[in-house]
Parts: sequence; structure tokens; C-alpha cells
Amino acid sequence: MKKKRLSVLLLLLCVNIVVFAQKKTVLEGFAKYKNASQITLFAIENGKVKECVTTSVKQDNSYQMTFVPEKPGFYVIGNKQKNHPIYIKGGEKIHLDLFRNEVVLKGKNTRENRALYQWEKYVKDLRVMSGKRVAHEDFFPYLTKFVAKIDSVKKAIKSGNPVFDELFYKKIDYDVDYCAMMFLLSSRKPPRSDWPAYYDIILADEKFISDELLLLPEGLSTLIMYYNYTYYVDVPKEGEAFFTNTRLRGELLLYLFSIRARYYSDYEEFISENSKILTEEQKERAKVMAAKLHPSFVGRKGNFTYPDVSGKDVSLSDFEGKVVVVDVWTTTCGACFAQHVYLSKLEEEIQSKDVVFIGISLDKDQQKWMNVVKEKGLDGIQLYASDKSQFAKDYNITGVPRFIVFDKKGCVVKEEAPRPSDPRLKEMIEAELKK
Repeated sequence: MKKKRLSVLLLLLCVNIVVFAQKKTVLEGFAKYKNASQITLFAIENGKVKECVTTSVKQDNSYQMTFVPEKPGFYVIGNKQKNHPIYIKGGEKIHLDLFRNEVVLKGKNTRENRALYQWEKYVKDLRVMSGKRVAHEDFFPYLTKFVAKIDSVKKAIKSGNPVFDELFYKKIDYDVDYCAMMFLLSSRKPPRSDWPAYYDIILADEKFISDELLLLPEGLSTLIMYYNYTYYVDVPKEGEAFFTNTRLRGELLLYLFSIRARYYSDYEEFISENSKILTEEQKERAKVMAAKLHPSFVGRKGNFTYPDVSGKDVSLSDFEGKVVVVDVWTTTCGACFAQHVYLSKLEEEIQSKDVVFIGISLDKDQQKWMNVVKEKGLDGIQLYASDKSQFAKDYNITGVPRFIVFDKKGCVVKEEAPRPSDPRLKEMIEAELKK
């Protein structure tokens, strides 16, 4: 009896080993471009690449890597600067010769990758045109002819794997959308009347019901492109608010947080505003990002003393009992002057004796600052701190324009407040005035 049990266990073990071995995928080929010392396979996670396996390129320019994929799906191969899509199921052998701008399949390969690279070859010219400065009179007719053939292209390119084909056909639609939006957003905006009808269906609701876009190479980049496109067309809601799928919306919010947040208070505000939208996994990623942010200044007592145009020293403490909005700027900053227009409107709208607006210059040349203040007729309190001031160090100011709001006690409300062009600054000031 024991021998039978042992035999069964050995048989099961052997079966498991065979099944495991069958899941191994072998990738091989030649890297036929300069300085190709390593080849990396990247998995797709949340619409972005994540390093999976790296191998060295041999002296004869050949490479080979073996790995066990966690699940079937899209990957990319190459390096972080230049890579190419590939579909991996597990248990197959794939031969890819990598050139600088293309991939050539060799040998038998898989039906999925043959279908994928039929499409990559077909869409190549559209991609090239969308990234070049061609006239819209040339691009729009080409796009119209291209999309007219999409249905027939899908029928002609089939792998026979229904799971792959369903996602692959969505990739085709996303790829065409990306090219169309890329051209429009990177060119001088053509008259709306000249846009092809295709632009009217780019934001069709059915494209954003699921979060499958995040399974694809360039998934997040495409999502960001859709996000930017919402500001170009007439839709009920713009930006991240357009997306009803919570995971897609959460990924956009995380992306915006990653490029905007500088202080830990930004993280606290981000979580407070978006906790109902973000998944638990997205919250964990936000927490990881937050660990790299500057410590928060919110609630910290502030103080500074700098001379005004007449040479008189002015301190933050002089305005205790008032809300203080500090505008940090320089005479060489075009964006600063653009914000001054909105700042003037904001001052007119608030009309309160309990709020003070102070300009602090970080210019190297004090005389130049004084000249600009007089030439531009800048009203209100204007102070000179210099580019190497303690104020710039205290508040980690590495770029301008920058706005800081202090409460009536002289404590920081927001170390990097919204700009005057953003209605949130007015809301922040009004909220402090009510306290």
C-alpha cells in the first residue's frame, strides 16, 4: 500500500515538473543595432513597463533568455528607451531579431505574435506621420482612409486565440486613437471644422468601461493622452472626471499626484480627496511615493524680513491677524508675469482688509528688480530676498512662480498653494478668512 502511495506521489511530482517545464518561455534572436549590450524583457503592470528578465548580448550579437510568465499577456522587449511589444503565453519558443526601429520574427513563432507584427507593420506609417510636423491637410485624409480599413484589417489578422484576439482588437483601436490624438495635440490646432469625423468617436464610452487598457504596452501613456484630449473637445466632464471606470480614474489621479506633489501635505490632501476612488493597491503606491516627499510645513510658524522698494524692512509678523499670500517670483520668469494678471483679478475679487498679498523676488540683481517693479507698476508689497536667500532654502523653492499661504497666526496653510489662475487659491483664502 505504501509503495502504491509512493508511486502515486512520484507520478504527481513528475507531472507537476513537466507542467512547470512546459510553462517556460524561451526568447532568442539577434540584437542588430549599435551598443546593444543587454536585452530586457518587461512585464506590463498598471499600463507601465516593469523589468522582468535581463540578459547580456553575446559577441555575435545573439541573445537568449528563459523565464516562466505568471500569466499570458503582453510584454515588451528591448530597453527602457526603445522596446517592442510581444505576446507570451508560456511554454513557447520565440525568435525575435531586434533592430533599432523594428522587430523581425524568425522561425515558426506563435500565431499571436505573427498577428501582432502584421499590425505593427501596417500601422507603422501612421505612427511616423502622427509624430512628424506634417500639415493637417496631409494627415487628415491619410487618417480617414486608414480608419476606413480597420474592420477589414481586423478580419484579416486573426490568431485563432479568442482571448488574445479580443484584447488585440482593442489594442488596434487604442493605437489608432493614440496616433490621431498625438497629431492633434502636438500640432498647431487646426480649425475644428477641418477635423475628420473619426475625432468625434475617440472618446466613445465603451472604450472606458473596463480597465483592459492597462494590460497593454503604453497603456498609461494612452490613458494620459485621452485625458489631455478631453480638454480639446466638448465633453460634459474634462480631465480625470471624464473617466467613470474607477481604476482608470485612479491611475490618472496617481499619475497627476506623482508629477505635482512635493510635500507630505500634498499626499494627505490627495488621500483625503480621493480615498473613495483609489483602490487599496493604488493607495499603497501613493504611500510609497509619499515617503519620498519633503516634510510638510503646514501648521509651522513662519517668519521672514526683507526690504521693500524704498529699503524699509517688512516682516511676516507685521501682518499677524491677517491671511498672507506670498507670491515668489523673478524678473526673468514669463510664467510669473502671466500669473500676475490673475493675481490682480484675485485681489479685486476678494476685497478684504484681512488678506495681504506680498511679492518676494529671488532675483540676483536687486536694481533690476527695482526697475521692473517700477516699470510694470506692480502694486502692493514687493520685497527683495535674492536668489540665495534663507527664505528660498527654508521653503525648498527651486522654481517659480510659487505661492505660499499663511493663516492669521502666521502659520503655513499651504507651502505650495495653487496659482491664482486656479480657482482653488481663492477658495483656500476665503476658507482661512472665515476662521
